[in-house]
Amino acid sequence: MGHTRGENQQSKEPEELSVFGYACKLFRDDRKAFSIDEGEHLIPWMGDSSLLIDRYDGRGHLFDLSKYDASHVKRAELSEEDKQMEAWCDEERYLELKNDLAEKKMYEEEEWKRYYQSLSEGFNAVGFSYDHQHHQDYMETQVQEDDAPHSQHGYLHPSLVQTHTPSLT
Repeated sequence: MGHTRGENQQSKEPEELSVFGYACKLFRDDRKAFSIDEGEHLIPWMGDSSLLIDRYDGRGHLFDLSKYDASHVKRAELSEEDKQMEAWCDEERYLELKNDLAEKKMYEEEEWKRYYQSLSEGFNAVGFSYDHQHHQDYMETQVQEDDAPHSQHGYLHPSLVQTHTPSLT
């Protein structure tokens, strides 16, 4: 099944295939077919009758191939920067031999899915601070808000009760 615009949405309906064409007439010409099969329409390339090409072949415009020959090409010495670039290109070129990119992409997609799901669910977790001073400050503000020794329900957690000893001096 091919890809559609909504690639992420899986469609259970098969895709439709639309085929159209134009009417044409075929004329049977046995002599022309036989001459094409025999290669009579081919011409020698650069005067060499052992190399036959079609008259519309682009190679017919190439007369002197010596300047394109590998033996005439001079290799320039690469600079350090060019060597590093070549090494980087080779690494990219052969990356899939070492790493399974399809599997890596699948894991990344799964991570993004979990991330977006956590955003849509909201913040269900309670933050926790390892800073003990912050916890004590919070407890002190809670005790100061409650003037009575008991809470609204008649019970106050022991950590919220300040023990105050009167001084005898």
